[in-house]
Amino acid sequence: MLLADASVRSLGPADLSACLDLGTDRGWPREERKWAMLLDVGRGFGIDAPDGGLAAAAVLTRTGPAASVSMVVVAERFARQGLGRRVMARALEDAGDAVVSLHTTENARPLYESMGFESDGGCNDHRGRFADDGGPGARPIGPADVARVYELDSAAQGFARRELLNRMLFEAEHVHVTDDGYALGTSQAGVTVIGPVVAADEDQARALIRGVARAATGDLRLAVDHRFPELSAWCEARGLAVHGPAPRLVLHGKALPGPAEVRFSPYNTALG
Repeated sequence: MLLADASVRSLGPADLSACLDLGTDRGWPREERKWAMLLDVGRGFGIDAPDGGLAAAAVLTRTGPAASVSMVVVAERFARQGLGRRVMARALEDAGDAVVSLHTTENARPLYESMGFESDGGCNDHRGRFADDGGPGARPIGPADVARVYELDSAAQGFARRELLNRMLFEAEHVHVTDDGYALGTSQAGVTVIGPVVAADEDQARALIRGVARAATGDLRLAVDHRFPELSAWCEARGLAVHGPAPRLVLHGKALPGPAEVRFSPYNTALG
C-alpha cells in the first residue's frame, strides 16, 4: 500500500489513541502519559493511513532557543516509503532557527544523518531494580526549594523553560533536591523514570538518584549521559543494567545551550 501523495497534517491531543496504536505496531510500550504530554506541549505531525489510524508520526518540542524531535515512528506496513523523512522534514521546518537535537537508535541514525544531523554524544539507557548502597540521599522538595529548582534548571539549560518545567513537576510523583541539584521521578507505563538529574557534581547526582529510588517502588529507568561513565558504571553496579545506548544528534552540529557538565540525565530521551 503506497502513500506517495499522502499529506502531512498536524497532530494534537485528540490523536493520542492513534499515536499509541502506531507505537504498538512497532513494539513500543503504550506510554500514554508520555505521548499525552508531548502532544500537549509540543507539535505533532502525522500521515494518515488509508486503512485507518496513522501511518507515521513525529513530535517537535520547542523551548526557547532549543527544540527536540521525538516519537518518530512509521507503521510496519508502510515502511521504506520515505514517510519518516517526510514527517521529520515537516518538524524541522516548524523548528525554525532553534538548535534541534534528538536521541536515536543505531538503525534510525542513517536517516537523521542524511538530513544534516551530527553526533553529540548520547546516553546509556539503564533499567532495573535499584540496589541501595546506603549512601547519602537527597531530600524531598519543600516549599522553600521551589524557586531554587527553577534557578538550577534555567542555569543548566541556558535559558528559562518555566512552562515546560511546570508541566514536568506536575507530572512527577517524586522530586528530590540538594543545595545545587534536583531530580524528578515520573511514572511511565509502570516504571519510574528518573530525570532530569541536574547537579553540581557526581556525588550530588548519586544522592539525587538514591533519593528518588528510595521513594519509588518497582523498576526504575534512567538515561545517563555518556559524559559520565563513572556514574553509568555506578548505576549498573546498583542493579540498573544498560539496555543499550541512545546516541544524541544535533542538526548541523550546532552547540546546545547551557553547561553540559551539570546535565547528568535528561527528563527522558524524548524531551532532553
